[in-house]
Parts: sequence; C-alpha cells; structure tokens
Amino acid sequence: MAWTDFRLTVTTPLFNDDDPAVGLRVSSVRGAMRFWFRALAGTVYGPSVPALARAEQKVFGSTEGAAPVRLRLTNQPTARAMIKAGEPASFLAGVPAEDYEPGKWVAYLLGQGHATKRKPGWVTTRPHTRPGHRFTLKVGFSGDSAVDSLTLASLWAACTYGGFGARTRKGFGTVRLAHKEGPLPEGPWQEHLPHTPGFDHYRELDHLPVDGPLKACADMLPGLVPVPESTSGPGIAPQPTLGAENTSAALADFTKESWEAAAAETGERYRRFRASVPHASSNPGYRPPIKTPEYGTVIHGTDDRFPLGALGLPVNYKGGAKVTAYKEEKDELRRASPLWFRFIENEHEGTWGLFSFAFHNPFLPADQRLVTRLTGKRVDSRDVYITDENVRERTGAWMDLIRGPAS
Repeated sequence: MAWTDFRLTVTTPLFNDDDPAVGLRVSSVRGAMRFWFRALAGTVYGPSVPALARAEQKVFGSTEGAAPVRLRLTNQPTARAMIKAGEPASFLAGVPAEDYEPGKWVAYLLGQGHATKRKPGWVTTRPHTRPGHRFTLKVGFSGDSAVDSLTLASLWAACTYGGFGARTRKGFGTVRLAHKEGPLPEGPWQEHLPHTPGFDHYRELDHLPVDGPLKACADMLPGLVPVPESTSGPGIAPQPTLGAENTSAALADFTKESWEAAAAETGERYRRFRASVPHASSNPGYRPPIKTPEYGTVIHGTDDRFPLGALGLPVNYKGGAKVTAYKEEKDELRRASPLWFRFIENEHEGTWGLFSFAFHNPFLPADQRLVTRLTGKRVDSRDVYITDENVRERTGAWMDLIRGPAS
C-alpha cells in the first residue's frame, strides 16, 4: 500500500484524556474526523439520521467492517514531549495584571478538570503535548475517490475549525495540517491542496461555509448513499451541521502577541459575558466580583427560563445547585457547548487572534423524554427551560461582542 504523509503541528496544548505516555492516538484523530464528517453530511441528508449513519459507515467503517482508509501516526507525542500533570505550564504563568494574573483566564477556559491554582501559580492537572510538536499522520487511501475525498475533507475540517483531544471547543488541541508527500485522491484535493488555511480564510467568515473542495466532496455523498425521498424538504439536521443556516461565526476585533495572550483575553471576555451583573458583595472571595444574571433570577429566584444553559450543560453553582438535563428524570445528560473558540496565527504580522463559531442545531432532541431541571439542597428544585432561540440569541450576542462596533 502506498502511504500519503501529512504533517500535523500542535499549535495549542493538546490534552489526550489522562494518558501520560502518548499524547495522541489514531482513535482520537478518527473520532474528530467523524464529527466533522457528520457536520458535512448533514448538509446533504438533513434529518435523515439512518442515511447519514450509512454514509459514515461506508467512509469510516463499523463494528461489522474496518474503515477502507487506513490511518497511522508516527513520531506522535510521548512522555518526553509532554508536560506531566501537576507540572507548571508556561502558558498558565503570565505577568500579574491588577490583582490577578492572565494565566487565570487561560485556566478558566481549560476548566477545573484540567487546571488548578497552586502556589506559586496555576498548573495543569492532566498531561498535555506542548505547542510546536510535529508528528506525521500516514494515510492509506482506499482507491475509491468518493470515500478517499470525504475522508480527507473530514481531516481538513477537523484541522481548520476543530482539533484533537479534550477541550477543543475552548481552543485547545488545535493543529496545522500540511501535505508532505504521497498521492492524493482523485477529485477536488488535486486542485485544492489540503493545507490548513491562513489567517485571511477566517477574516470574512460569518458562518462555516460549504464551498470549494468541501462542496465538491458533499456532492459525492449521494453516490455513496442515496438521499431519501421526502415531501417536506431537507429539514433540520439534529446534529451540528455546516452552512449558513446552521452556523454563525466571527473574527474577534483584537490580536495579541501570542496564543496565550489571545486565550487570556478570550477567557476574561467570556467570563464577563456569562457573568454580566455585579455581585451583591464587593468582595465575594473572587475577582472580578460579578455573577450570572440567572443566579438571582432562577437559582435563588422564581424564573423558570435559563438562557445561560444554552452555552452548555451542566451548569454548577456554589453550594451544590446545578442545572442539567435528564432523560426520564433520572439519567443525567451533558450538552456540549454549541460555541467554539479557535486561536489562529497571522504569520505575516506575527500576531494571534480569536475565531469563534457556533452550531445552531436543536438544543435537545425533541423525540426523547428529556427534562431540564434545577436541583440542590438550598434551592427550589424544579424544571427550567432552555430553547433553541436561546442558543441563537446567546451565541449571536457573543459574536456581536467579540466582533466589536460596526465600522
């Protein structure tokens, strides 16, 4: 088999769960590719989940058959290239500003499961691969131009908008993709080399488009699995899906000298966006002294509308109060945030910026017995409500905030 080599360069810390020995595995790469394949295929199959699933199996295999395209990793990060859990991470250091350090806001994006405060500063609580590490993804194409092109489209999208490992929605685990050597599949990738695009690609985007090679690859899908006939039109796909009707996006109005500084700026803006009202106490034990509006109106109030939840569930509060979704009121569910961050480098200017986007698929499946509840010993436990319109409003408000005033 002839292998085609792609170089992957880590640009933000890559967290591969709790594996202290290997920073990235093929299963993690393939899992991210599957997500972006579904996002592309949803533009063709719409709400027809069975047809989309059959197309995914043809490209990525199933329990009944191996994937027709083979993937291997060489020079993948190992212990020597990784920062161990508990070791100081340079990106969490920062120079003190006022009475808090910029590293605090990078840690805020990482979340409590990946960073914690220890004297004299912040540390990561899980191993990760340093930015700058390079490794090779070897791809053995199948010879089927549609399968091969769609596989490469999934890899390109994962490296252009997403990432690998944990916390990719918050800008971690991003990599740059470059074709090194070997044959490319017949079709659009002969004309459009599958390199991660530069800063200018993101500059004018107000959604995640399906154009160029992605459009050509999407047009191959009906040849793999026919689109089911429907009298009601394509409908809305239940999963995250690309396109103008299904996504929104914005490039932030700031640039910084490093990805760390861009992440710190993003973290602080995002905290102030979520927690937009002053705390009742001027010194609640943390800074800045702000809180989410829902803390007063819902958690310790009577309102049953919880728009904050549109940015992801569960939402936990001090004292044990929690809002999350349940299936049949007993099985706790998670809802990943529809909002994504990606820190991108402007190599011509030597600066970094923030590209943010959101998916607008239904917040929770409508055909399942799901309920969203507030629970806690010191609160009035009850059902609360989050709508699809909350998703569009909250993510749209974030895009307006980072985009800045209209010129």
